[in-house]
Amino acid sequence: MFTSTDNPIKKPLMNLWGVAFLLLFILVFQLVGYGLSTFILSKWFDVSPDVVSTLSSNPDGSALSINIARFSNLIQFISYMGIPALLFTLINRVPIHFFGGYNQSISTRKLAWSIIMAIAALPVVAVLTEWSKHFPWPSTMLSIGRKLSEQRTLIFENMLDMYHWQELLFCVFLLALLPAFLEEYLFRGIILKVGESQYKKQRTAIIFQAFVFSLLHFSIFEFLGIFMMGAVFGWVAQRNNSLWYNTIAHFVFNGVTVVAHYYFQRNFEKTGIHFDVDTILTNFSMAIPASLLLGMSIYQLSRPEKSKQNSINI
Repeated sequence: MFTSTDNPIKKPLMNLWGVAFLLLFILVFQLVGYGLSTFILSKWFDVSPDVVSTLSSNPDGSALSINIARFSNLIQFISYMGIPALLFTLINRVPIHFFGGYNQSISTRKLAWSIIMAIAALPVVAVLTEWSKHFPWPSTMLSIGRKLSEQRTLIFENMLDMYHWQELLFCVFLLALLPAFLEEYLFRGIILKVGESQYKKQRTAIIFQAFVFSLLHFSIFEFLGIFMMGAVFGWVAQRNNSLWYNTIAHFVFNGVTVVAHYYFQRNFEKTGIHFDVDTILTNFSMAIPASLLLGMSIYQLSRPEKSKQNSINI
């Protein structure tokens, strides 16, 4: 992803120490974001900070709990993902497109394949997650994994308890659009590009950023699926020298899940029939053809464009 004029080594944090500082920034601003969200929301909803803290970690399904969870997630995510990425960019004195490649034109063909890749990845990741739950982990890791999974499910189901289309739009922004841009910029933009400047083999940089990406999701059972998607996104970013296709795929991947939750919830209210998104996706007969389609989409996204005739200039 580097060009001959980039000179990444001369930039103060364009090395593995820079990645260490970036991770430290993330941890620090995670604490800052938690404190900031607790303070702001306690004033906004006129409740004590203890109530905000309790409802954030142990939601009770009330409207107050849902709103606190959503806005707390918004404030914290921008704090620990957006601010460190911005600081890293400013310290290195480079424009955003240096890491993001956002000045590159978008191929309409690859845009379509990005969407296909995201949809195909959904059952593949779901099956990998389900397999991880049944892997013979040591008892301590299994116990930790279950607690993390239960807590994560509880918090996300609370945020995804949507009754109006306005809530759907907000959740799509919060859980799909925002992560797509910030996570791709931080992991496939900054960390991948630093890795490319430090490692001789490009695939090492891809593996490195994918490992950090999956590690920071703090999920034992989802680690393998997240690592796979991190590696796929890293490969696509490297081949295209741009984050546009990753960002689109990431948005569709998360967005489809959010929309499906909304649709199934509305359907349950009308018919009484309950459909679970994870149960539907965790289907081996669906995952097999999906994995083939995923492989095809990765191949198509890796191919160079013969012509820029069908491209969108940004």
